[in-house]
Order: sequence, then structure tokens, then C-alpha cells
Amino acid sequence: MAYSEFEADLLPEELKKAKLNLIGVFVFMLIFFAFIKFFFWDNLFSDMEDIIPIIIFGVFILLFLALLFYIMRGFVLDFIKKKKFILTGTITDKQIDITTSSSSSGGGRSGTGGSGTTTKRSYYLYFDDKKKLSVDFGIYNKMSVGSEVEIHYSKYSQSIFQNRVITEAKFSEDKIKAIVPELDRDNNFVPKQRELQMTREDFDLIKKKRNTEVRSRLIVALILGWVVIGPMFSGLWLLPILLFPFAIWWFIVIRKMVKYILDYRKEVNSGIKIVYSELVIDKFRQTGNTSGFLIQTNSQMLNVHQESYDKVNIGDLIMVYQGKSSGWIFGFMTSNNKLYEVRGGVKPKKK
Repeated sequence: MAYSEFEADLLPEELKKAKLNLIGVFVFMLIFFAFIKFFFWDNLFSDMEDIIPIIIFGVFILLFLALLFYIMRGFVLDFIKKKKFILTGTITDKQIDITTSSSSSGGGRSGTGGSGTTTKRSYYLYFDDKKKLSVDFGIYNKMSVGSEVEIHYSKYSQSIFQNRVITEAKFSEDKIKAIVPELDRDNNFVPKQRELQMTREDFDLIKKKRNTEVRSRLIVALILGWVVIGPMFSGLWLLPILLFPFAIWWFIVIRKMVKYILDYRKEVNSGIKIVYSELVIDKFRQTGNTSGFLIQTNSQMLNVHQESYDKVNIGDLIMVYQGKSSGWIFGFMTSNNKLYEVRGGVKPKKK
């Protein structure tokens, strides 16, 4: 289904939702002004003689109010003009943007302070690479790439009123059962597996995976090793004891590096891979602090490169390659008999 979008009038129930959105914004503004009045103005500015801090604070308040009125403008126009867009089309891609930021605060005279981490997630659907629509997690998780959908959203605030899946993506439970007919104790599908001899291409991918994992930890190991072991050569034997958590972290990093090296040797000596079929049921790209291209199969999620991400479609049957000795998932093969690299495996996330 080709992407299309046209303007329409809000239905009575949608107009009611637009009204509730507008009331919510007004309530938030009242709470904000009450907070400023009773906390800052009465308790802080009443005893302040210097006008400069008041001016600076006033500028920040005006900037915040400008942003708030800009957001509020969309909800006001929704209620006044009563217009929405009706979007229909096939989802061609999905994106989740995860941004993590750290903040810290001081405690004034007491000397106490605190720090926290804030994670913001934004979800988007793409239609024919022409339209990018922001949605909430419920809609994002319900809709798969390849599905034909219809979404009603407001013209000005972009609030979503209705959404439905017209046609599911081209896969079905029957198709999954055809390739993975058995169930485990938790009613999860168990794939058919067979063992094959590794090829030179398989060994190259496993070696590349080992090098990537070891390289990503090498810099951390060197820095922590300098912090933990360096003071011993300077006669500061007490310092490593005081930095005991760093020593534990260093040993964990070294242990993982050694484990990857030994697992690679086991794979070389074994020379056996496990091959099983899986069905591609969704895919999406992740941006933000950590980026990647993820393919969701009927039992797991695979982190791949963009080249293979663009080649795979929903409903495709792929052959997943896993090392027998280490359990590493290092590659998968598509119907064109081309082997692609798997950057990493992610635990399954059920819908």
C-alpha cells in the first residue's frame, strides 16, 4: 500500500480528547506558576537585594514560557480548527532513539549532593521514506515493518487519536510452526538445529567477533591496570587497597578478554557450527547513545550491519549460524546464499 495522507474533520470523540489535552496543558501551567510564586518568589526573591540574579532567572522563565506556549499552541489550534490527518500506508522502517544523560546537584552548605541518570526514548515509524511519524511505545510495539496501517493524528499537536493495522506483515504463526514446530516448557518455539562443518568464511567471522570483543575491552583494561598496578611500582601499596572496586572491575575485564580468546580456540579446535532456521518478523534501527540495526526473528533479536539490514525483509526465512563450543551467534544466511555478519545477539523481546 502506497503512502497517502489527507486532511479531515475531528470526530466528536476525538474533539473530546483534544479538549482533555488542552485542559491538561492549562493545569500544568497553573501548577508551574504556583511553584514559581510560592517557592521562588516568596522564599527566595523576597530576601534578595541584588537585581542581577532576578533578571537572569526571569530570562530563563521567559524562555521556558515561550517553549510552553509553543507546545500549547498546537493543542489550542486542535480544539479551535478541529482538523486531523488520516495516514495510510505500509511501514517501511522503525526507529527508536535512546538518549541517556547524567545530572548532578550540590547540597549547598551541608556539602551533600546527588547525581542521577535520565533516559529518554522516542519512537518513530517510517512510510516509504517520505513520512516520519512520532508515536508512543504501545503503537510502536504493536506495528511491524511491512504492515499496512491507518493512523489518525491531529494536524497541529500531532496527537494520535486512532490507529489500526489493516494488513499484518507477511508472516504467520503457521509459517513459524512450519520451521520451528516444537515448544519448550514456557511455550516458546524451539528451532530445528543441525550441525555442520565450519567453512573458512565462518572462521573469519568468528575471528572478527573475537577481535572486536577483545579490542573493546583492551583500552579499559589498560587504564584500569595502570590505576591498580601502577601504584605498586611506585611503592604506594595502600592505594590499590583503597581503589579495591577498580581492582575488581579490572579483573572482570581481564577475565572476559581471556574467555573470548579461549572460546575462539575452542571453536577452531571443534570446527562445528549449529545451523537453524528463523523467520524475520520485524526490524528497526536504534539511534542515540547506542546505535545499531536490529532484526527481530521469531525467537531472538540480532544486531547486524546496515548492508544486511537493508537486504532482509519481513517474512524472510534466514539460516542462523552459531558456534557449537562458545554459543556465539556470528552470522546468518539469506535466500541468496550470502553469509552476513551478526555484530551481537540481544535477548528476545516478546510482543
